Amino acid sequence: MLWTFLPCAALWVGLYFIKSALWTYAIYHGVCLVPAIIWGRSFWQASFIKPTLKDSALLLGAALLFGAGAVIGYELLGTMVLSNENVPVLLREQGISRELFVLFAIYACTVNPLLEELFWRGVVLNALDRSGSRFKYFGITWSSLLYALFHYLIFRLVLYPGWAEIGILLLAGYGALMAMIYRKTGSIVTTALAHGLLTDLACVLLLLDYFRKFGLP
Repeated sequence: MLWTFLPCAALWVGLYFIKSALWTYAIYHGVCLVPAIIWGRSFWQASFIKPTLKDSALLLGAALLFGAGAVIGYELLGTMVLSNENVPVLLREQGISRELFVLFAIYACTVNPLLEELFWRGVVLNALDRSGSRFKYFGITWSSLLYALFHYLIFRLVLYPGWAEIGILLLAGYGALMAMIYRKTGSIVTTALAHGLLTDLACVLLLLDYFRKFGLP
């Protein structure tokens, strides 16, 4: 449980102190996630199996709908939620340039979801479920809330006050959804694909739509 607070410290150091997206990923993934994934590999190894054809088709369809919905939602509500003044400043500060964006997008949609799911669902959820807690849904609740909590350090940089807090609540629900997908399919690979194709790909699409309007720093 204590380990789940480390991502908050990692993002604070990377985003607010070093101010580099590259270093943020390096600290978050290399210091927080990878050691725990290796140490807790017994929790997730049995579930490291490929998704079924049916699950893959469902995920692809859901990704298309979710991505389109995210872009449409941004077109309709973007000025109410997202601070267009802060985004370019943040991108410049974090070192996300035109030359690095493609690599950043590929990494964000492939490596990031795999490592996050191996950690948050593969290790944390499974470890807490086996901890003997009297609360049946303690594992899902804790892993989802802490997964959402560290994202607040990102949301507060680009979202208007109030929306960042709403985003955290929605993200906690999303974490619970990922946990249910994991439990339903029994495959951490399927969960990682769902993570990458739904939220991470949607974020990249939103950035592309933003760049289409305002240009890339």
